[in-house]
Amino acid sequence: MVLVLVFLALVLSLYSVSQRQIAAMLRMETVRTLQKERDEGCLQALGRGLDLLETGFPPTNPYVGGVTVDTSTGPRSFTVTWTEEGTDATGKPKWSVRAVPTGPLETPQPAPPRFSPPASP
Repeated sequence: MVLVLVFLALVLSLYSVSQRQIAAMLRMETVRTLQKERDEGCLQALGRGLDLLETGFPPTNPYVGGVTVDTSTGPRSFTVTWTEEGTDATGKPKWSVRAVPTGPLETPQPAPPRFSPPASP
């Protein structure tokens, strides 16, 4: 009888240890999945903003435009902001590009397909 009680205690303690590890792994996987869903559209919108910056410079500083991105949860709207942050050592302008999900009451104008090329000196 004592042997059965010792065996049950051992099995239950092993079960509790394994359950804690499984619960921790599930929490980590849930967080990773939520981070992936959160960042999925922002990274694509930021990439589009950088692509536009390669075609030329925005007409104003700062410039705000809207971008719609297809994600795994469906199309989502993002607001992309381009801000000039001075010039580098060669005199070329440095730009900052920021993408955030568009709020429910925000309606930014759609980003153009291209920016106008920079003026030649």
